[in-house]
Amino acid sequence: EAAEAEAAAEVAAAADAALSLWRRNGVVVFEKLLTPHATEALLSAVRAAEADDGATDYTLVTRNAKRGTRSHKALPVSAAREALGEVAQRIGPFLSAALGGGGALALMESGFMVTRPGAEAQAFHRDVAPGVVSASSLAASLQVALVDTCAEQGVLEVSPGSHRFDPAAPETTSFDRRVAAGGSATAGGAAGGGGGGGG
Repeated sequence: EAAEAEAAAEVAAAADAALSLWRRNGVVVFEKLLTPHATEALLSAVRAAEADDGATDYTLVTRNAKRGTRSHKALPVSAAREALGEVAQRIGPFLSAALGGGGALALMESGFMVTRPGAEAQAFHRDVAPGVVSASSLAASLQVALVDTCAEQGVLEVSPGSHRFDPAAPETTSFDRRVAAGGSATAGGAAGGGGGGGG
């Protein structure tokens, strides 16, 4: 009983720390968001969608998508329902607290990006354009690593505070984080970010 109470206190402290980082910087990394089983299921769905010529393909309009080094496509929710359900179950409580509002969360888009050796780092950009969300409607971009990432692939860069639509937000900051498969980088919808070349 004491061990369970201690574990619950640790989880609550970690959630408070994550919310504090989110509110300050607009980004937080969850090192072990998914189980290995869910990570593998999501990776299988991505591989199938990447091979599907009928899948909606955003590669041609993706930043720094040098031919053959980057694929960016839609991932049909129906193709990965179980794995995406685990994502929602695990991240949902945090996002509800971070985004506030008390209403149900809605999925705006489900997609994936595959980068290969030789891919250029992406130019600094917003994942969700200000025209899509406004200061009165918040969104989050959730990136789940399906394979281990390393420093050679580039680091996640964010402009701390840019999720608050503040034109005076400070310069970019690099988070030299290697994210293991099943881990996640979650950013505020308006937060500017870049990086992620191929290694």
